[in-house]
Amino acid sequence: MLGGMFRDNYEIIEAGNGLEAIGVLERERDELAVVLLDIIMPVMDGFGVLEHMKKNSELKKIPVVIVTDDSSEETSVKAFEYNVADMVIKPFEPRIIRRRVQNIIELYAYRNGEHRNEL
Repeated sequence: MLGGMFRDNYEIIEAGNGLEAIGVLERERDELAVVLLDIIMPVMDGFGVLEHMKKNSELKKIPVVIVTDDSSEETSVKAFEYNVADMVIKPFEPRIIRRRVQNIIELYAYRNGEHRNEL
């Protein structure tokens, strides 16, 4: 669903699980505008991906938006301890998440002195 929301304006790269997400990060890290990351994934969960990104200093350059149906305080606190850019709880209003993600992309591009055109 999220891919379809952004497909008109960005090239979308999807991963089916956490290990695939790490592979995408390693191949595309300089081209990614944002990572939309679910916490609950097979093989490796979203926190495993965040830990990888933290170890490789990718969280400072690539904004991460957590998209999850886990609304627990524990999950939110843990996610924000990784300095994620935002967290969106499912179900969500597509117009709102589109605007929030666009704002984050623009903020990070401005902060990093770059313009990125892929999602």
